Amino acid sequence: MGKRILLVEDDAAFRRVFTHAMREALGDEGLGVAFVEAGSLAEARARLREGGLAAALIDVRLSDGNGLGLVGEIHDVGVGSPIPTLVLTASLEASVAAVARDAGARGRSPSWLRCVRPWTR
Repeated sequence: MGKRILLVEDDAAFRRVFTHAMREALGDEGLGVAFVEAGSLAEARARLREGGLAAALIDVRLSDGNGLGLVGEIHDVGVGSPIPTLVLTASLEASVAAVARDAGARGRSPSWLRCVRPWTR
């Protein structure tokens, strides 16, 4: 099995654009990467229980709650080492970055998200 990357985003159009862009960037072979999608915290937790995740990309604002709480859950699941996690957010607030970092996220991506979001509407 290749590397599985969890993408948690409640905007279905954004998920499609993101996964399409990543597949294009990775080329036909995909470098052995498969994107596992979740549109809610509940779906994300189900994917997390399936195991085998190499990394996670998590939106902060989800329809059923705050994705920042999920960062800590994903961080704790890593066997031997934490699962690298990136928080996707349109917020530039330092408090969001601090909470994400404290929960175990490796970073956040505000500017990239702002560039892509208009194309998904």
